[in-house]
Amino acid sequence: MSAISSSMASSSFSPLARLQDELNSEVSSGTINSSDQNALSAALTDIDSSLKSDATSGGKPSRTDMQSKINDLISNEVTNGKLTSSQADELKQVFANAFKGGPGGPG
Repeated sequence: MSAISSSMASSSFSPLARLQDELNSEVSSGTINSSDQNALSAALTDIDSSLKSDATSGGKPSRTDMQSKINDLISNEVTNGKLTSSQADELKQVFANAFKGGPGGPG
């Protein structure tokens, strides 16, 4: 039972897992080109790492602050040559679709 609950916890509650699931879903449906999947997935991992390191500095950011931070991190991925502008737009849509109902419960 614990193996099931830990796997459910990681896929249900991890923002990165939620985003990766959304990305996979959009690739499967043809919304996102499969050739972009690796770059977008790597960018999600980079963004997740940056957000986790920022989270250790304390305080819970507002939704607006979080959106701004994510947009800045996506822009950095473009600046660093890891994503094209088109891929950045796709990634912003993945974030929007993954969290359109809010973060999914009390923090």
